[in-house]
Amino acid sequence: MKTKKKNERGAVAVEMAILLPVLLLILIGVIEFGRALNVQVSLTQAAREGARYAAVHYQDGPLDVTGTALASAPSLAGLGVTVSNNASSCAPGSNVTVTTSVSLPSMSGFLDAGFFGTAGIFPLNMTGVGVMRCGG
Repeated sequence: MKTKKKNERGAVAVEMAILLPVLLLILIGVIEFGRALNVQVSLTQAAREGARYAAVHYQDGPLDVTGTALASAPSLAGLGVTVSNNASSCAPGSNVTVTTSVSLPSMSGFLDAGFFGTAGIFPLNMTGVGVMRCGG
């Protein structure tokens, strides 16, 4: 027969109160890291797609490299992505470079600069680069 001692009552609640913040911080860190990784992959994909478009269509007149790059990565919508390129100087045998960049804010605010009086890791300045040879 099990009996509880009076001095052990509420021990589970105290243990949960100690561990729950640590577990929530780990969970938030995993979510933030996954989002940052997704944005980095999307930035690189958008830059590659913009470079591919410029390399293939460089003779077709005015190019919408920015629109093509951003359309290829819909997960970047609303993040304020900037796209720079040198598509106007594209000629057969030269390279076109498209660079996408964003300053990624934190979703939770826990890892922002100034939170808990620390430097923080957010906002993250992220960049994706795509390079293609013009004309194939």
